[in-house]
Amino acid sequence: MAASRTETDASQWEYTTYAPAGEKCSACMKPFKVLERVRRGHMERVSGAPITLYRHLGECPK
Repeated sequence: MAASRTETDASQWEYTTYAPAGEKCSACMKPFKVLERVRRGHMERVSGAPITLYRHLGECPK
């Protein structure tokens, strides 16, 4: 199975930041802690504006 652009394109992750309150990791679906640094990225949609994604910086907690 071929990897999607989302999995291989490093440019999709723009920078590290702090996620807004209530956001969850797009990979593991766990909520972020207060003042936890995260990676911010986006995913293109066919119709409409891109969706902003947040993921844990490093590995997701177990």
